[in-house]
Amino acid sequence: MKIIITGATGFVGGEVVRQAIADENITHAFVLTRKPLPEELTKNPKLTVIEHKDFSTYPPELLSQLAGAEGCVWALGGRATQFPDVETARKVSVDYTLAAAKAFIDELAPKLPESQKFRFVFCSGKFAEWDQDKSLLMLADTRKIKGQVEKGLCDLADANKDKFEVWAVRPGGIVKKHAGLINLLTANTSGFIGVDQLAKAMLKIVVNGYKDRIVETNELLKI
Repeated sequence: MKIIITGATGFVGGEVVRQAIADENITHAFVLTRKPLPEELTKNPKLTVIEHKDFSTYPPELLSQLAGAEGCVWALGGRATQFPDVETARKVSVDYTLAAAKAFIDELAPKLPESQKFRFVFCSGKFAEWDQDKSLLMLADTRKIKGQVEKGLCDLADANKDKFEVWAVRPGGIVKKHAGLINLLTANTSGFIGVDQLAKAMLKIVVNGYKDRIVETNELLKI
């Protein structure tokens, strides 16, 4: 399967790239990134690294480079507190994600075989909240932004059932790949997940699909 990966310079997206290289089900990955990647990645024959400065637009010349892509693992974004302000967080997390999904629906999905749908896996977060007016006591901006993306993607999927399907994964805390046995055992029983487990789960979902659109940590650990 040929897929698109975003967020490659980040903690989760970088691991998705590494796991995609090792995954025999992934035949090629188009890595969209704003910043240059290490040479060992840019020269890997399984990857096509494309530097793209404006994730709000997808011009024809970019989409032509993504020809043949059958799905996307979207790991761009983060907690609202990681951005200068909430509006910037919303722009990167909501606007960029939905702009990409719309472009892939319009330009990539129609080029797939008739019975095949373009698959989009979004890395969301635990306790994502769809209700933008709900009063929240903790992590309100992050949870509402993630929820806004989830709802927007699901609305797009509902409006394009014949050619687009989406999943949102909701990890809690994410621990490093080599966190140590005790830390991993603690993580697996307290709503956390190893970054390698998360990356592998997202790749399995983009390849095989999953029964539920919203995939919580306890389910991710089983995939």
